[in-house]
Amino acid sequence: MGHETSATEATAGWLRRLVPYARYVAQLAIAAALLSLLLWRVDLGAVRDELSGASLWWLPLAVVANLVSDYFRAIRWRQFFLPMKAVGVRFLWGVAILGVACNLALPFRAGEIVRMQVLRRRTGLELAQVVATVVSEKLMDTVAFSAFLVIGLLAFPEARYLWPLAAVYVALLVVGVAGARWLSSNRGEGSLAAQPEGHWRLRISGQLRSFSSGLKAFRSKRALVIVSACSLAAWGCEATMYWAAGESIGLDLNPAVYLLLVVAATVAVSVPITQAGLGVYEVALTSLLVAFDIDKSQAAAFAIYAHAILAVPYLVVGPLAALGMRISLRDVLFLRAGRGSGAQEQTTPAAG
Repeated sequence: MGHETSATEATAGWLRRLVPYARYVAQLAIAAALLSLLLWRVDLGAVRDELSGASLWWLPLAVVANLVSDYFRAIRWRQFFLPMKAVGVRFLWGVAILGVACNLALPFRAGEIVRMQVLRRRTGLELAQVVATVVSEKLMDTVAFSAFLVIGLLAFPEARYLWPLAAVYVALLVVGVAGARWLSSNRGEGSLAAQPEGHWRLRISGQLRSFSSGLKAFRSKRALVIVSACSLAAWGCEATMYWAAGESIGLDLNPAVYLLLVVAATVAVSVPITQAGLGVYEVALTSLLVAFDIDKSQAAAFAIYAHAILAVPYLVVGPLAALGMRISLRDVLFLRAGRGSGAQEQTTPAAG
């Protein structure tokens, strides 16, 4: 009987260890199925011709525009940290690039966890504070997405089916900013702090206070203007990347359509259904371009080409950023940030 129990426990343990690999394989299988379905519906010869005929002169602009977009995100990210700690823009830029690289290489958008862990380790801030800055980033992305969708709806009759998405983004922006301003006021802190030591409500209130401190930037009009401008600049740079890719392929497309492509691509990869959005990304971009009367084969070629331009530079620059910042596995694989960790804080420059 004891041997049977041990065997059952061993089997259960083996199955638990197998689950992450099974999920990863499932993601790859879904991606392969989506890509196969897409390529089955287009002329493979035409797709091959489009890709082989792409002009490489546009590649430098596409790569630089994409990396510059992350620099604007780093400026924006710094504004969210400023009420708690001065963190350098160049350091945040490197962390942002590393995060994207990890999102591409690791399953389930693990790059978000990597960059939060690195920031915790190097700044000594609490997890809830760092999480608040990341949530703030995602919220302020809706400034650009709302603007791009409104432009698209006004300029192109073909984009009318996107109005529900525009309404959702505008509502999310208004409600999100109002909620962030309310949370950052720390209302009700006194009554929560009166709970007995060790009480679960006291622990929750401590985490809420930490989270709310990461939202302080929303109470500054100057900070809101800066982060809104940086959001528009960052995603505008990414639209430039798509425009350069389109010029390289030879798309006959109104430049303003690339604003909608940015939104479509971001929505497509926001839920980690497949690894690095593979398959989902290509299907989303191809569908949008076909709605604008682009040939299906050319649209599929553009989607594949743009995804490569988007991913490959990060897979090269990401590890270089980690080396430049001297980031090691211990900066990621730890549970608690050390208090007063001067050595780590010195590697987080407050300027530049």
